[in-house]
Amino acid sequence: MRQHRLSSVLLFALIAGNAYPSMAQQSDASISPSLSVPTNTGTGALAGLALALAGSSGFALRASGHVALKSTPASTLGATPQLRPWTADIDAVFALAGRPFGNQNRTAASYGFVGTGKSAMDTANIRATNKNWSYGIGSMVPLAAPVDLFAEWRWRMSRFVLPTARPKPTRSKEVRFGISFHLARRN
Repeated sequence: MRQHRLSSVLLFALIAGNAYPSMAQQSDASISPSLSVPTNTGTGALAGLALALAGSSGFALRASGHVALKSTPASTLGATPQLRPWTADIDAVFALAGRPFGNQNRTAASYGFVGTGKSAMDTANIRATNKNWSYGIGSMVPLAAPVDLFAEWRWRMSRFVLPTARPKPTRSKEVRFGISFHLARRN
């Protein structure tokens, strides 16, 4: 497990190191409040915030966190208080079409992402924390110069394994939508 964590950190550092020169030429920082709705976990909606740093090359790094809007009810009398389910992710985001990041002339755009994360929830009064990875696609539409609307679909793997591994890992789906506010643009 330790070796796998080290390889994940090295892979992220490699991606970030290669992206930094192009991001430094023309950068864009955005903060994005959003609502995430897992479709098959039963946790209900999660509200959260993401911070993205992007360059003109069509690549961005994003960190996000979400927490459930309500706790799950305790399953038995006298049970310990329930933990609100939460997720935290670090994603590498790349443009598929259009101009989504780091550009004054942004257009409607589609993008893909892959990342690593952690999530936690209470199940039968047992706190379960998971390290996982996820991937997905999204689309954004500019409303005004500093504001975009976005929607994305994320598939989250339950463990750090390939989707084709045996035994097959469980995979959850999320739909996320929100608004991005572009904070800083630098040439």
